[in-house]
Amino acid sequence: MGDKKRLFYKSQIVGIIWISVSLVIIAAIGFFSSRKSATTVQNDSVGTENIKILASKEDSAYHQRYKTRRHKDIATHRYHDDYRTDSTMYGIQTPATKRQPLVVELNNADTTSLQLLHGIGPAYARRIVRYRDRLGGFTDVGQLLEVYGFTPELLAHIAPSLTLDTTAIRRIEINNIGLKELIKHPYIEYYQARDIVNLRNKGVRFSTAEDLRAVPSMADSTLARLLPYISFDSCR
Repeated sequence: MGDKKRLFYKSQIVGIIWISVSLVIIAAIGFFSSRKSATTVQNDSVGTENIKILASKEDSAYHQRYKTRRHKDIATHRYHDDYRTDSTMYGIQTPATKRQPLVVELNNADTTSLQLLHGIGPAYARRIVRYRDRLGGFTDVGQLLEVYGFTPELLAHIAPSLTLDTTAIRRIEINNIGLKELIKHPYIEYYQARDIVNLRNKGVRFSTAEDLRAVPSMADSTLARLLPYISFDSCR
């Protein structure tokens, strides 16, 4: 009976020892973990502080560069302002004041020159030249509306840039021109050309607008459009 009690006592001692060892191990683990966490927090704090210092340095350098560039821009702007003021004071013409408005002479311009006009592309330029050749030249810029596709808006837009040399107009020698050539003019219909040639064949010679008014098929509106292109020179 005494041996049993002694064995029970020993087992208790062993249990107490194991519990004590376990507590010591747990305490040691907790201690080292807390130190590691503190070290990590401290390192993170140091890292964050270093990042803030670097960012502050970069911001400072950026602002310094911005200020330097800003000063240069202001100085350049003042230089140009001073130059413009001086050039005005001393009568010096800057490139802006040298530019002249675009002017195109409609009766002699080629397709390249016509395309300098805003809104006139290659197609419009070719149509204008072809129609001008059929007419013998333009007597009024409003005749551009007779060009296929031309609009009043486009005409109003380019009209300030157009001039007309009416001496370049090619005239019809009404007493000599043949039927085939006469009907090529946009203002003359076939039956009008036929009547003109028939009267000529009967010995009639046209010397005035009134003579042409005697053509049976010639309307006054047609004659008014046609007269700037008529030459009443005598028959050769």
